[in-house]
Amino acid sequence: MLKKIIAMLMAAVMSVACLGTVAFADGVMPRYVYATNCESNLSISDSTATCTSKATGKVGQTTKIVIEQTLQKQTTSGSWSSVASWSKTAASRTCTATNTKSSLSSGTYRLKSVFYVYEGVNYEQITVYSSIVTKS
Repeated sequence: MLKKIIAMLMAAVMSVACLGTVAFADGVMPRYVYATNCESNLSISDSTATCTSKATGKVGQTTKIVIEQTLQKQTTSGSWSSVASWSKTAASRTCTATNTKSSLSSGTYRLKSVFYVYEGVNYEQITVYSSIVTKS
């Protein structure tokens, strides 16, 4: 009976370990199919946000990377609304998108970066959120 319980627990642990993850700024190390690294960074100086998203694909596999950036502001209800958005495509295994948004009002912001990392016509979609930044 004990062996059966241990076997079931091990199967459950292995099932959870095989699930993909969404990467957040808290250091979660996801497993990717075509990408090796994806980052989403937000900084605010005075009233200007600098949004930087970086992706690196696997050598010999990645053929194209598309980055969609959305600067988001938290609403009074706690949800997130879009302030600005940008897109960049690179036909290589690396891509960096840097964009700025000026005249920000006070509030709480984050950068949502969606990466499409391709191998030929196949791709994986990865969403990464920056750390939250508050502008007073």
